[in-house]
Amino acid sequence: MYRKITSHHIFKRILIFLVILFIVAGLIVGGIMYKNYENKKEQKKRTSNTSNTPRNIIRSPVYGMSLQEAVASFNESFVYYLLNNIGVSSLHNAPFSSNTPKMILYVSDDIYNAEIIDKKIKIKKGLIEGEDIIIRTTKEEAIKMIKDKTYIKQSFSDGNSGVELVAGKIELVMKGYWDIYETLS
Repeated sequence: MYRKITSHHIFKRILIFLVILFIVAGLIVGGIMYKNYENKKEQKKRTSNTSNTPRNIIRSPVYGMSLQEAVASFNESFVYYLLNNIGVSSLHNAPFSSNTPKMILYVSDDIYNAEIIDKKIKIKKGLIEGEDIIIRTTKEEAIKMIKDKTYIKQSFSDGNSGVELVAGKIELVMKGYWDIYETLS
């Protein structure tokens, strides 16, 4: 009445179980890969510009202006574009910290501050507390750096613009300032 279970029967059952487990795992992995493929395909479709509408391009605020016109029109958008050219949008909070990267910019007689929150540059007029660095330049130099990104390093190395480190070196490195500092010095 009772069947004797032998090691042969146990081996068969384990083998069947492993085959079924392997098939299920393969289906799950295949499904995940297919879903990722479809998501990437959809994302690519959304980001590609298949219509004739222009892309969302940030146009330089000095576009089509003479140096004198740009100096007379200088405002936060110029500072934003300059900082974007310098690469400050790559800055981030130090690990395990909510302390955002902050800087003060003295541009001729104007004072601006910038704070980087989630890779977005927020510009305001005036001072800010807890700045990491201070950048000093003139409107003319800022406009030259906006017009020609390659001029940034030259402006700082020639002494026409300057950068002062306020925060400690470890904090600056943790926030990602190292590459920017190398560009500016």
